[in-house]
Amino acid sequence: MATEQTTPEKSKNNGQQKGKQPRVITSPGDVAGLVMMQIDAVNSKKDDLTIAIKGLADTAKQLVRAYAQQQAAIEKLGKRVKELEAK
Repeated sequence: MATEQTTPEKSKNNGQQKGKQPRVITSPGDVAGLVMMQIDAVNSKKDDLTIAIKGLADTAKQLVRAYAQQQAAIEKLGKRVKELEAK
């Protein structure tokens, strides 16, 4: 006996799942609700992206600060070496 595939496949032409009819919305209230749900989902993803970008920016600032401190220490050591070689 053949078994059916349990994972839905997407159609190449319209992105709908095979074997399922597209959802038909006839009520303006349903349309508004669906649109609002999609807007909320997009806004949630935008919020997640904003948080990720701020975290990345904070990390970059810390790295720049650490690099500047290391560079200053290297320059200070270089000057000290030159002073000691001059003596």
